[in-house]
Amino acid sequence: MWKTKNLRRKIMKFKTNKDEILDSLSTAQYFISTGSTLPLLSNILFEAEGENLYLSATDMDIYVRIKSGVNKIEAPGRTTIPKKIIALIKEFSNNEIKIEADKNDNIKVQCKKSSYKIHGLPAEDFPVLRPDEKKLETVQIPHNILKEIIKNISYAALRDNTKRNLNGVFMRFEGNKIEAVATDAHRLAVYTAELKTNVKAKFEYIIPLKTINEVAKVLKDEESKMVEINFYEKMLEFKIDEIEIITRVIDENYPNYAQVVPKEFNMVVQADRVEFEGAVKRAAMITSEKAKAIMIKLDKNKMYISAQAQDEGEAFEELDIAYDGDPVDVSYNAVYLMDVLKVIETDKIEIKLISSVNPGVLKPAGDENFTYVVMPIRK
Repeated sequence: MWKTKNLRRKIMKFKTNKDEILDSLSTAQYFISTGSTLPLLSNILFEAEGENLYLSATDMDIYVRIKSGVNKIEAPGRTTIPKKIIALIKEFSNNEIKIEADKNDNIKVQCKKSSYKIHGLPAEDFPVLRPDEKKLETVQIPHNILKEIIKNISYAALRDNTKRNLNGVFMRFEGNKIEAVATDAHRLAVYTAELKTNVKAKFEYIIPLKTINEVAKVLKDEESKMVEINFYEKMLEFKIDEIEIITRVIDENYPNYAQVVPKEFNMVVQADRVEFEGAVKRAAMITSEKAKAIMIKLDKNKMYISAQAQDEGEAFEELDIAYDGDPVDVSYNAVYLMDVLKVIETDKIEIKLISSVNPGVLKPAGDENFTYVVMPIRK
């Protein structure tokens, strides 16, 4: 639920370091609304309280609050400042910056011999998203695990608004497991990981893609640092170091993705990831812009990749692979293959098929946590 704080109008004054506040502002700017007609949503909320400085931003669907570094708070207070302050601070050469706001929300920004005045807006009406419902559960997950989950699946989510339930990442928390899924109805990415503790019940959420992408930007490759996720009925709260992100979830039903994932296969291929990715990239250059179709032919220990387009020409690649099944031809959208190959890090990949017309599976060899399902292009 959106709430506005009961904020008293008074002078705010503090000193900070350029690098510290710029780091916080750079994070806040990702959450600023870009299409809103409300000027307040183009501003960042500054709150100087006690010995701390907090910066907040929102687009009305997702809200962030960041505890920022500060040298000294000379007068506590609150105001909102336009995002242009980020570009201004970037251009300062000196490290110490002084910022103050008067009772009319006129902002003075000083650095060494430079002084600028910016017109702010009152903080009283700045919308702050806070859950007004009971917290259901809290889980903790290492930074690096959550970052790995997002990296491996987020690209497969639907980018347009034709199907709202696919415009996000589905996450199921059950027992000590988290299963994350993304799909655009043409391909499907599934990643499972273990939690350090058990959740008391099963929780399922569709998290907006923007939230997922912004969370990923502030995660670190560290196993020792934990992300706290608080569950509410229709909201999630992520606490990441000094950053708090609150988001609405997509209140829709997610498709039954489990029935799409093949369980048994007639053909299994093992190939060198780097060689396969290179061949797909090159062949994709000789495809039509619309279909991006490449043909993959499998024969005994050989893979042949080809493509052709009327105005582009023809492509042909031959790869040595591990395969002893029957010959088969199958076509895929090259972009769907390149997307998943960008995130796989193992030396070898596996391609598993039932037939040329059924969904195929591509995954890192020896990794049971990640599965990528892609629909073939039918002739």
